[in-house]
Amino acid sequence: MKRSGLFFAVFFWVIAFSSAQDFRKVAEENADPADTRLAEKFATDYMNKLKGGSWYQFSDEATNALKTGLTETTQKSVHQQLKGMFGEFVSMKYAETWTTASGDQKFDILRFKGIFDKTENPLEIRVVLNDQDKIAGFFIKPWTEGLN
Repeated sequence: MKRSGLFFAVFFWVIAFSSAQDFRKVAEENADPADTRLAEKFATDYMNKLKGGSWYQFSDEATNALKTGLTETTQKSVHQQLKGMFGEFVSMKYAETWTTASGDQKFDILRFKGIFDKTENPLEIRVVLNDQDKIAGFFIKPWTEGLN
């Protein structure tokens, strides 16, 4: 698998954006700290479970589609790919929140800069929350400025 075209299978985008969804960046002072804590706790717990040789077992924090898609096998496979290319997860830091600016459904995208032990460049760890504060999407990809 080539590094340049890599969008990990954790790139489980279960949100059906049938048409172009407009997003706007949320000013730092307007970002919901509860959403940030929820997303950060989930992503950190998820990554640390995999790092420890286990896998993340979902409860009520995620949508059914995400829970169904991120099986033990999928999680472990993606972790091996990540580990081989970028090393083990070390830490992450909140970077920014984006939210839907239009459309019928509301989604918040929380972006974190993830540090891995074999790369100098951070990776984006993205957690998507739906309007019920359920995790509806989660993926890891090379960091870029702005929402891509």
